[in-house]
Amino acid sequence: MYKILIIAGEPSGDNLGSKLIKEMKIQFDEEVDQKNSQNKKLLFQGIGGPKMQNEGFVCLYKIEELSIMGFFDVFKSLRKIYSIIFAISNYTKAWKPDLIITIDSPDFCFRLVNKIRKIDKFVPIIHYVAPSVWAWRPKRAKQMSLLYDKVLALLPFEKPYFEKYGLSCDFVGHPISKLSIPLDSERENFFKTMEIDNSNKIITILPGSRKSEIKSLLPIYLKLIENLSIQFNNISFVIPIPENISNYMRPTLNVYKTRIKILSESKMGVDKFDSLKFSLFKFSTLAINTSGSVSLELARAGTPMVSIYKCGWLFEKIIKSFVKLKSANLINIILKKKVIPEFLFEKCKVLAIESSVKDLLSNPSLQKEQKDAFDKVIKLISTDESKQSEKAAKISIQYLKEEIL
Repeated sequence: MYKILIIAGEPSGDNLGSKLIKEMKIQFDEEVDQKNSQNKKLLFQGIGGPKMQNEGFVCLYKIEELSIMGFFDVFKSLRKIYSIIFAISNYTKAWKPDLIITIDSPDFCFRLVNKIRKIDKFVPIIHYVAPSVWAWRPKRAKQMSLLYDKVLALLPFEKPYFEKYGLSCDFVGHPISKLSIPLDSERENFFKTMEIDNSNKIITILPGSRKSEIKSLLPIYLKLIENLSIQFNNISFVIPIPENISNYMRPTLNVYKTRIKILSESKMGVDKFDSLKFSLFKFSTLAINTSGSVSLELARAGTPMVSIYKCGWLFEKIIKSFVKLKSANLINIILKKKVIPEFLFEKCKVLAIESSVKDLLSNPSLQKEQKDAFDKVIKLISTDESKQSEKAAKISIQYLKEEIL
């Protein structure tokens, strides 16, 4: 039995983790068959979510306990965070994993790994999803070189930032680049499933996956919906709600249920939710989204977008002090030019966002400009591998190879 500790602190990490676990089991079984080994299995434990659990992952703590963002949110949760770090590091000492993989959530993961390294200097540790050291806090790359054996990067330009400190980094590609796009012929069935008039346009609303983001941005989204509903009677607004924020959002959204369609993971389950969510992106005229990795999902679906971001005043000051980039949308960052309209911090005003949305709705050339940019970005974040998770799993399995052989 080979023991692998995985730490995933956010829904996106749960998604990556589930695919990684599935692919590692496939590749490991192939290795075992080739070597005629007996009773060789992989056991995965740690921090994760429902998708990882569906792959047989044993969850010691759930991602909901770590899905925080913002200075005050972190400050208020410090006791809880450090109690989890203490518990997991002690568990690691007793369990003695053969491999540790941390996924995203760098601030939490680095603190945990720092604690684990004091207990075990030799266990191989991989970090999956390179932190954005090219945007802010570049010293994290050097810090990681003292803690990790390998970094798996999702973006092609990230390798040099870690390799200059002697930390091995492999570009594995972004999983979004391999997502299957729904066919145009599926549109009518999707509208029927969602109970939306086939002649309507859809605007997808994506307020974020963290409670602190939603607290700052949901009032802005709701005001936008109210204003646009008055001006357009042929637009349907849809909000997909992941399970980890369902209880937080639903009471507020229920007040607006005559204007907003809700796609709920907690009601339909993970697989159906993911499938319908990507169909939603594909068949939306445009999306208004909180800046984050969802921008790449929208790009893969070919959905024009307007991005916004706002947070608490102190966290905003901290971000502005450290962040070197003027853009928060990954499309703009990767292409090094502004293609996607962005409204960040003090510019995140309802009327300004509303004006940009109306421009995008009425101007096909603006929509085409974005879609052309999406094609370029998807090519840049792709690899030759058939699946990004295959490459990540192959690299991870290498750290178990000696024991397998």
